Amino acid sequence: MERETDLIHANFFFVDGIGLSDPMMSTKTQLKKIEALHNCVRNCKTYFETPSEQVLKIPTGDGMCLGFLQGIDRPIRLAMEMQEKLEKYNKGKIPSEIIQVRIGIHSGNCFTFTDIDGNQNVWGPGIIIAKRIMDLGETGHILLSRRITEDLFELSDEYSSFIKPIGDYELKHNISLLVYSAYGEDFGNPYTPQSGLVQHSRLKEENSRLQNTTMYQHVIARLDVIDDDSMLIHHKRTYQIKNLTDDPIKYVLHGIATDVEKKSINDLNLRTFDDSGKQMRISSINLDKPFCKEFSTEFETPITKDDSNRRYTLEYDVEEPERFFENAFQVNCKRFDLEFSFKNNSKIMPVLFEVNQETEQKRESQARKNIAEYDGHAKITWTFEDMVKGRTIRLEW
Repeated sequence: MERETDLIHANFFFVDGIGLSDPMMSTKTQLKKIEALHNCVRNCKTYFETPSEQVLKIPTGDGMCLGFLQGIDRPIRLAMEMQEKLEKYNKGKIPSEIIQVRIGIHSGNCFTFTDIDGNQNVWGPGIIIAKRIMDLGETGHILLSRRITEDLFELSDEYSSFIKPIGDYELKHNISLLVYSAYGEDFGNPYTPQSGLVQHSRLKEENSRLQNTTMYQHVIARLDVIDDDSMLIHHKRTYQIKNLTDDPIKYVLHGIATDVEKKSINDLNLRTFDDSGKQMRISSINLDKPFCKEFSTEFETPITKDDSNRRYTLEYDVEEPERFFENAFQVNCKRFDLEFSFKNNSKIMPVLFEVNQETEQKRESQARKNIAEYDGHAKITWTFEDMVKGRTIRLEW
């Protein structure tokens, strides 16, 4: 019977030297690169300051896996330090001597076992998932699982500034995971790896279910013109949601269409908050195309049928060079307020239309309007009652 002490939880750092197993590369060159890679890790502050008995060490030939028994942040710190040292090592090297790596980070369990030589060794799901996340990456990527990322976010707000969700990926055995990428000016790779990236029909099914089981008591959509030249707009939408069924609602789907190309969902400066002001985490990314983003966020406490005043807020920034905003209602809405704010000296003349989606014809809206001024700005608010699913409004300015 397996002893309780056989199971170990660790924070895993899995690194792979890209191209080190290339059969066209001489054995001498391979060995030199592997030794340099190991030496680079050995000289990283996070590694040499961690007591040896607190690190599980698993050689993998052209890389290594390290499991830190304490310190949820040690793998990400080691990854950043290692890339800094590799950058210095690669300076002045000819292409064949340059070392390039990809890194996977995960927190999970492993177990001890006796190997063929009678030595104690470790293996298990924590190591396997760290490797499979690493395998998704390309040169320079530092990829993380959702599990360890959320622990890092709880540890410090600093990590949310450079660790971003990049999409849902399919691993072996039909396992789908939301993967995060760590990158900045001096580390990581800002581009989204495409291998293994999946589009979830589950999210569309969830959206269809929500359309039939929820309604919005009140929605406030606010647009603030931040820059008149680029037409940068700060979007803020607050939703008061009501659950019409006995089944709790845990996720909500969001869709954002843009007039300008945004390579990643993270280029939108996206934030979502629940009614307590706590940031809602992205639970899945369905689409991350240049002009269309679709993703879901997760409520920490699901919305039940008795919850009638639950709210959440979505904020993002994007340029609107075509000078229009269109909103098509996917869920019935009891009251909708559209607020548009801009500088008094701007050459902006907003007009609101209602659009027939079938004919694409538009007519000027007769919604009641309120105009207010504050701090050199004008704010126009249009109010609608009983907006039904499928109704579409369009603001042009």
